[in-house]
This record gives sequence, C-alpha cells and structure tokens, in this order.
Amino acid sequence: MESSRNIKITAFGKTDVGLIREHNEDNFLIADVDAGLKTSSLDDNLQFTLGAKGALFLVCDGMGGAAAGEVASTMAVETIATEMENRTPSTRERFARGMRRAIELANEKINFQSRVNQNERGMGTTCTVVGLTDRNLLVGQIGDSRCYVLRERYLAQITKDQSLAWQLIEAGAMTVEEAKSFEHANIILQALGVQEKVDVVLSSVPLCRGDIVLVSSDGLHGPVSDDEMRDILLTEPDPKKACEVLIGKALEREGPDNISVVVARFEGDGLPEPEGEDSSSLGFVAYDPGTDPEDPEPRRRTSGMAVEKITEELLVHADAIEATTKGAMPTSLSSSTASTPATSTELPASDEPASRPFLTFILVTLLAALGGAIFLAFQQSHVPDLPNSKTTGSPAQEPSLTTQPTTKPTTSEIDEPTAGGSH
Repeated sequence: MESSRNIKITAFGKTDVGLIREHNEDNFLIADVDAGLKTSSLDDNLQFTLGAKGALFLVCDGMGGAAAGEVASTMAVETIATEMENRTPSTRERFARGMRRAIELANEKINFQSRVNQNERGMGTTCTVVGLTDRNLLVGQIGDSRCYVLRERYLAQITKDQSLAWQLIEAGAMTVEEAKSFEHANIILQALGVQEKVDVVLSSVPLCRGDIVLVSSDGLHGPVSDDEMRDILLTEPDPKKACEVLIGKALEREGPDNISVVVARFEGDGLPEPEGEDSSSLGFVAYDPGTDPEDPEPRRRTSGMAVEKITEELLVHADAIEATTKGAMPTSLSSSTASTPATSTELPASDEPASRPFLTFILVTLLAALGGAIFLAFQQSHVPDLPNSKTTGSPAQEPSLTTQPTTKPTTSEIDEPTAGGSH
C-alpha cells in the first residue's frame, strides 16, 4: 500500500432542510478513522493527516416520510462509520471490501428496522461513501447522491446515478438538459433498506495534490448546475466557505429539497502534482477489489434477523418512457444492479417406470371421470333451456401486480410515505 503519512486533509460538511420540506432527512458524516473521530456537526474545518485506517466522507439522503427517512439516513452513517472504525489497518483492496460490507450491513439493519416498526415501514436512504487509505479515492454508492472531483479547473462526476433518468441518458433517449425537467426524475433504482439485498457499486480515482472532493445529495446537484458548482469551488478554496456558498446557491433556487454537502481538500507530499495528469480523463471507473479467502464476504442476513426474502423487479411503465423519447427505446430499462431476473430449473424426468398400483389408480380415476361426464350429458338433455343470468362481455381485466421502482417525492408529496420510499 502506498504511503499515506503525508496526505493532509481539510474537510467540512453541512446540511440544510431547504425551503420546502418540514423535516431534514439528510445526513452526512466525516471520519478520521485512526483518531476515532466521526462527526456530522462542525463549526469549523476539520484538519487531519491520513492514517493507516483511513478516512471517510458520507452523504445519505433519507426517504420514507415523517421522521422515517431521518432514521434511515442516521442508521446508515452510524453503522458504516462504526464498522470501518472497528477494522484493523489493511490494504486498499481489503479497505474497499470493508466499505462494501459496511454498506450491506447498514442495508440489512435498516430493512429489518422498517419491518419491525410499523411507523418506519418503507423507509430507506441513498448512500454515497467516499474513503481512502492511500492516494486512491474509493467510492461506494447506492442511489443518486454524487461524488465529484475538482482537479485544477476541471470538475468531474465520478459516480453514476442509479436512477431512471440516468439510464435514459446512457441509452441515448434523453439529454442531460432534458433530464432536469423529466417528470420521473424522482425514480431511483436502489436505496438502502428498501430491499433485503443491494448491489454496491464501487469506483475509484487516483488523487493529485490540490484535488477537491465534493459529495452531495440531489438537493444540491439538482437545482445547481455542475458549472456553477465548479465556479464556486474555484472561487472558495476554503471547504467551510465553499459548503456555505453551495447551499446558499441551492436556496436561491427555492431550496426544493434537503441539501447536504461535504467538501474535502487534499494536499501534502504523499500526493503527486497534477502536472502530466489528464484531468479530462477523470470520471467513473469501476473498481473490483476481488475476494480474499481470509477475508470472506459477509452473511447476507444480520444475525437474528429472520426476515422473508423480497424480490423486486424494477420495471418502467411505457407511458413514463414515451414521455421522454423521440425515437425507439431499448426493450428493457430494468436496472441490472437493482434486480435479479427469476430463473427456473427443469427437473430431469425420471427413467424409473411408474409402479403398477399408481397406474391402476390413474385408470380408475379416468373411468370415474368418463362416467360422470356421461351422466351430466344425459341430465342436460332432459332439462329445458333456462335464460342465462350472466351478461355477455369481456372478462374483467385483473390488476397488474408489477412492483414499482423506488420513488422519491416531488414537493407536492412531502411527508407522504410511499411503497418504495420518498425523500
């Protein structure tokens, strides 16, 4: 593992309820894991040197209505930070696997809590976890909270939103500008606590001296454009001041959602200068930490959580797609990371012949059925026709049982709990 002794971090985080919501269901956390310091309430910048156990920066955007979303996001940041704090110093790969396990454990705890407490039924949260033990920034993501890296004058988004709008953009069905006014922009494909299992998406980017990392909920990057965020980060190099100005800009745009921002600046001799680094190549790069026989994957269920399995297939209705497309659409917009298609296994036919008693039983059953049919036909031939009491028409169509994707509310749906979660 590369030396981390000379990587200096200056970080600040802030959250705001916005101008429309009654409750703030967002949460953030900054952690110097070596020092055992984790906080979501700062009066000034937090400065520390990266240690062997690493550093963490989290933003979670809760959903579920009333106070349930706040419960979910709080459980997420606390569970993840505690799990990472209890780990021993390790390689980058083991640190990334630890992040993934911590996020999965947070999902299990929130899912279980929502089942045992009726008032918290259906709660969930997005989760973007940024961590590092050396110069390589590691990101674990569920939902549509984002992570950006500013290098010199170039701001790059290094996460991919797990949302319907993002899928449509990648499919070429809509532009980024069109996505801003997309009526189904509040549909996300994964959230912690909504399903029993989640698929944590890991990505990585090597840092350079002077890089600034921004982690935000969609209360910021929804109303504020990437160019505006870049200009603010360039104008305000101090993380605390940058957070305040970023949130102020979102409030100028009517603050339609809760707003959470974490800004961290990275300096020190442990990082190379950006000269020679191609800033334009920054972006999402998937990261696979592999597996380790001595570091097994976690149990998929938390001890004592005997809960039934939930399988959700996130299908998109045709009218939602037609509203945004100008041409042919892909045949399926189901998220490969949000659902697993059902499979069926055919059992091989037995070569062993059926027993004689069984054949006798089948023969007797068939004879009895034939006799009953003859009797009924005879009876009907001696009964006059009666008027039919049922009207002729198409049978009633059965309602669709297709499971809906996780939906985040518009401002007109504030505090209304939904099946998949709202924020």
